[in-house]
Amino acid sequence: MGLDSVELLMSVEDKFGIRIEDSEAEKIATVQHFADTVYNKIIVNPTDKCLTQIIFYRIRKAFQDLNLTELEIRPNSKISDLLTQSELKTNWNRLETELELKLPELVAIDFNPKLDSHVKIFGIKTIKRNTPVTKGTIRELIDWTISLNFEKTIDIQKITNKYEVERIISGIISENMGIPIAEIELRHTITNDLGID
Repeated sequence: MGLDSVELLMSVEDKFGIRIEDSEAEKIATVQHFADTVYNKIIVNPTDKCLTQIIFYRIRKAFQDLNLTELEIRPNSKISDLLTQSELKTNWNRLETELELKLPELVAIDFNPKLDSHVKIFGIKTIKRNTPVTKGTIRELIDWTISLNFEKTIDIQKITNKYEVERIISGIISENMGIPIAEIELRHTITNDLGID
């Protein structure tokens, strides 16, 4: 475990008020495994509320307030199908204001989908560009939004299910390590995929 991983682990321990033994920490390989380890150490308070449903309805209302009512806004709707390229930045800012929640930052490919997915130097692919947010679905936007706003959307003292732990872990990784939330998936390895040493 490198220093960045240790720092991340300590941030998570502090946030949840738990202790993960060194022997356990050394075995954490993926974001999902990290969330599972934390989940097994906390007290869960089951409830009937469905956080994803609550955020979906807020997001759908915000999209409808942009006069997108003629479009069907469903969990599997692509963001790029709901927002026009010409007013993307303006509408994205309006959505964020309407929701009163932070949304993922748009990247260069969001504004110009014709850009190559890699930056090329002398015709050789060298640096992979960030994943475009608008290629995601409303379902992914819900996950990203909850992760980026876990302090507002999840009561850490009353965790209701493993999903909430997964979103908090993803949010902490994004916040502490500077990794765009759209680049973090539960299947990703901490070291190889996310580059956290």
